[in-house]
Amino acid sequence: MAPRQFFPHTDCFISMTLALFDILTGSPPAQGVNSARATLDSVQQHLHRLFNARRGSLVHLPDYGLPDLGAIYENLPYSVVDLAQQVQHLIESFEPRLSAVQVRQLGTVGDDRRIRLEISARLDRLGEVGFQTVFESAGLAQVRGRTGGGRHA
Repeated sequence: MAPRQFFPHTDCFISMTLALFDILTGSPPAQGVNSARATLDSVQQHLHRLFNARRGSLVHLPDYGLPDLGAIYENLPYSVVDLAQQVQHLIESFEPRLSAVQVRQLGTVGDDRRIRLEISARLDRLGEVGFQTVFESAGLAQVRGRTGGGRHA
């Protein structure tokens, strides 16, 4: 009996619409009209997990997640640029469905000490997409998605 063949390495991310986490948790596969929406939701959920993970918490992926945000908050507002660069690097490293990633600060850090970032990128079959991310002083991140037309997901 011949060994089972999987799709070639070069095609694995091109046809991927759901993250491995979605498959393992039993999320339905993206099909038909809802596939673009399911893909956007999957990316948004992965970004949420990625930004709330702390670097070093996964032994097999030591660079997955952000470092402790305490130093970022100690050096506000000057450290926001560093956080934006780290977020962009994380997305480019761990979310292959997004390309042409850009991250920018939204407004200034107010008395609530929330850091607001806007992420814009290209997502296959959807084109331009964006995500607004808010980092709380406790280190938690909330991610809201929007399509190119500005509609929030």
